[in-house]
Amino acid sequence: MAQFKLTVTRGKPNLKDITVTAGTPIAGSDAMELNIDQTKLTKGDALVMIDNLRARIFNAPWPMA
Repeated sequence: MAQFKLTVTRGKPNLKDITVTAGTPIAGSDAMELNIDQTKLTKGDALVMIDNLRARIFNAPWPMA
């Protein structure tokens, strides 16, 4: 799949808890978006979750499926 979506939830930092699903095309290509719902997140929470996403991408086969 050319696009994928990663979803991480606060308090669930394990790589197995980060879901990978089909994504939607972004205008242009070779781009990414980050959508954060900060209703209850602190900046620290967001940074930890972004680091968890980085780890998930790092440990996954590429291209991701």
